Amino acid sequence: MVFTLWDNVAQVTQKAITVGALETLNTSVRTQQDGELTFHIHILKNLKNKPRLEPTDTNSQRQLDTDPFLPHEQALFVSQVGDTHKCLLNKYNVLNDHILLVTQAFEEQSNVLNQADFNALQQCLCAAPALAFYNSGQTAGASQRHKHLQLVKLPDQPEQLIAFYPQLSALHDEVPRTLADLPFRHAALALPPNLFAAEHMYNNDNATQLKQLYDRLRMTLGIEKKEDKVSSDYNLLITPDWMLMIPRSEECFAGLSLNALAFSGSILVKSEAQAQQIIDAGLANALTAVSSTRHGSD
Repeated sequence: MVFTLWDNVAQVTQKAITVGALETLNTSVRTQQDGELTFHIHILKNLKNKPRLEPTDTNSQRQLDTDPFLPHEQALFVSQVGDTHKCLLNKYNVLNDHILLVTQAFEEQSNVLNQADFNALQQCLCAAPALAFYNSGQTAGASQRHKHLQLVKLPDQPEQLIAFYPQLSALHDEVPRTLADLPFRHAALALPPNLFAAEHMYNNDNATQLKQLYDRLRMTLGIEKKEDKVSSDYNLLITPDWMLMIPRSEECFAGLSLNALAFSGSILVKSEAQAQQIIDAGLANALTAVSSTRHGSD
């Protein structure tokens, strides 16, 4: 893969569009202020090809019985990542340059992230600056059981993708802390400079350090590990500069499923009416309501 990951993404995307394998969900974007926080609300324009935003018993059972990653759709395949992972296009993409980092063999999405996951993630984040995120289990907004991280290439101005980037840029060291400007329960830390420099793409020491920082946040929030399982679902977001973790108590707010991107300030809704509903209820209130209020060791 070396430095060609995102070149591969561009080439595979064009081919997938040509054969109809990529089903882009067209949206309009509404930028909304809630107190000191800015949010990007993505409002779907066309529902006809869209999977449901809300979970149903039927959908949950279907996801138990099927695995879209084994086998994967060949038109969506981007690259192998070592011996343990592969990159696929996100079939139902709202954002450009959105890929999935999937385990080759089936692992549960609710499993703790392991060293192999961070070795693969290290390679991807060294290819170009990106936002990586993980929805650990259904309560955290995961739509598939097969373990997968997600990555979106960062634009030149990261706040165009990550509305909370100004708040998160205040992080300055590797000590887990909470940011007063983010109202939901979380722990966050700054990452060491040059952790994802191109020359460190295959540096397992850096990947080990990345996992240690992930474990530090997890333990700070009281999310315990027993064998491969964790004691509660959570969302994880990583950029070249920082790492953010949010424990989850609920998947939905007012019938709307919220995943890791919601905690970057980016929320997907199915209509103008649903956008207005969540705005009226309070966007920050929505994030606070679905994040865990249980206090661990922080």
